[in-house]
Amino acid sequence: MHKLTAERFWQYSLARYKTQDIAALSLLLQDNHGVNVNVMLLICWCIEHGVVINFMQLKTVIDAANMHEAGLISHREKRKLAHPDKGGDKSGYEALKAQELVLEQHQQADIVNAFNSLSLTVIPTRDVNTDNAVLNASIASFINVYALRENAQARSLFSTVLKQLPQREKQ
Repeated sequence: MHKLTAERFWQYSLARYKTQDIAALSLLLQDNHGVNVNVMLLICWCIEHGVVINFMQLKTVIDAANMHEAGLISHREKRKLAHPDKGGDKSGYEALKAQELVLEQHQQADIVNAFNSLSLTVIPTRDVNTDNAVLNASIASFINVYALRENAQARSLFSTVLKQLPQREKQ
């Protein structure tokens, strides 16, 4: 497994966010189900790289993400209110959007630092993409930490995100 860096995770996130419907699905999970998109993208990275993060480890990552969460939520609301469709000017909105991306990067750096401090398990590639493939337990951790077990709509959205990820190749 390659060590995850803040820059590598940022580039990964930008690429995934542009993939099919992941941006729209992520925003639905964020706005309607309280999911942190950066944490969800980390789970996607784990799935693609065969890394398993358990429930308690994921809580550690979420605690790190929460260091910037309140400021990010406040800024996001300010940006939404400044949207040109709501009477804001385009340049002011774009400036707020750029600032929000910087805040997202700071949150991701905290996530990566917490993630790199953990002792994680990697699923051997021989167990991937076979009839008896190992289910990455990171999925269960994510569902449980965000209390999505009884939320069929959120689980369906997350499942759709996972289906849009590239398959991990055997090495």
